[in-house]
Amino acid sequence: MNRLANSRKVELDPGRRSKQLAEDESELVATDRLAQTITEFIEWRAFSYWLCLIAETQGFVSDPMTAILQERCPGFLEYAAAYAAEHPREPAFLWLRFLEWTDETRFQVPIAEGWRHALGYYATRDPRMDQLRAHWKQCRRAWKLQPPASVPSFEAWRESAFHH
Repeated sequence: MNRLANSRKVELDPGRRSKQLAEDESELVATDRLAQTITEFIEWRAFSYWLCLIAETQGFVSDPMTAILQERCPGFLEYAAAYAAEHPREPAFLWLRFLEWTDETRFQVPIAEGWRHALGYYATRDPRMDQLRAHWKQCRRAWKLQPPASVPSFEAWRESAFHH
């Protein structure tokens, strides 16, 4: 086998292993429960994309955003502050902390029951995630050129993403 063919095989193997692992783990959970959890996962990822846009556009967490985070995600700001204190030399990527916090607090059951990989695998391949990513990228480009006069609410932004 030549070097290029061997390289391609190495690239495909992790994808095949990931798919197989997701298929195996999906047997640990009822189909309707997995589908519902995928929807919840996508909803939280949508919020993380919106949070990232707001934080990047404003350059800080405003008082209104702080209130939203405290109401919607109790404990998250404290989690992010504790992480920042433990890692003072790292940039404060709020949305990355949010993804970690979400996994640890909202998706404990799939982790404990052994089907977290299946959740992520199928959610990232869901057409709704494609819509979210495309909308996030479009907003990110547009907002860098011309920030919005007022940022949309999460609900309005999400609605726009799914009807874009």
